[in-house]
Amino acid sequence: MRPIRVVSLAVVAWILGVATPSVEARGSVKVTFTTNPVPAPNNVYTPNNVVAVWVQNQGGTFVKTIGQWVAIRQPNLVAWKAARGAEVDAVTNASRNEHGPLTVLWNLKDAQGNAVPDGTYTIRLEVAESNATTAGQNNQGTFTFIKGATAQTQTGLTNGNFTNVSIEFNPNAVACNDGVVDAPEEKCDPGIAAGGAGACPAACPAADACMPVDLRGDATMCTAECVAGTPITACVDSDGCCAPGCSEADDSDCASAGPPTTAGGCDTGGHTGGALAFAALGLTLLIRRRRR
Repeated sequence: MRPIRVVSLAVVAWILGVATPSVEARGSVKVTFTTNPVPAPNNVYTPNNVVAVWVQNQGGTFVKTIGQWVAIRQPNLVAWKAARGAEVDAVTNASRNEHGPLTVLWNLKDAQGNAVPDGTYTIRLEVAESNATTAGQNNQGTFTFIKGATAQTQTGLTNGNFTNVSIEFNPNAVACNDGVVDAPEEKCDPGIAAGGAGACPAACPAADACMPVDLRGDATMCTAECVAGTPITACVDSDGCCAPGCSEADDSDCASAGPPTTAGGCDTGGHTGGALAFAALGLTLLIRRRRR
């Protein structure tokens, strides 16, 4: 009877979902495009510009913002603002001061985090360079792709003054911004709250001023990471580093670096004067004592 009981418990666990490991949803869309200036007279701020990229379903309903480069000038992205309504669902990047290529990823989820069904989806792009009050004053691009079981790649697309547009749909790719770091493709995930394991870094503070740490990759692409940079070995004023072999004479940072150490810091040459003065004082006291 004991084997039957074990099998029964396994069946119950399977029914309740206790023993079933969670399977991460897969699939993503990568959109690459190049922005260009808005035609006159609606390009008064060029090359400064703000950008939004969002997705709508086949019925034209807003699904999700998948990229935005805008701060206080959100109202000037008229078409995007009208489409999204009250939804606030994307991490904002800084406004841009030049035109050029951009890349965004969509994890095939809507603004509420639900996986979207198969079907035709429209990717919309908008660029504003003025105090636009109508969508017609901005560049607007429209592109579509079909979400299904088959991978799809479109390249060389152009629309609405957006050029070099490519859309890569992969139903089996790991999904960025889903709260899971899928190594080795991903280095972090913006879906993880700041401070959590696997969260994308916004900065890379260095514990040693002479050993910088560089922020590489892009959080929106799940590739941001802190990587050790090139050690500083030159004696340079005001760079925060007193490199080994440097002294106060050739590096102002050594003045506040404290006593020299074997691990780095200022060269002992920068403190020779103080040592000689201390020795001279000791010798003087010794001579006086012998005379007494």
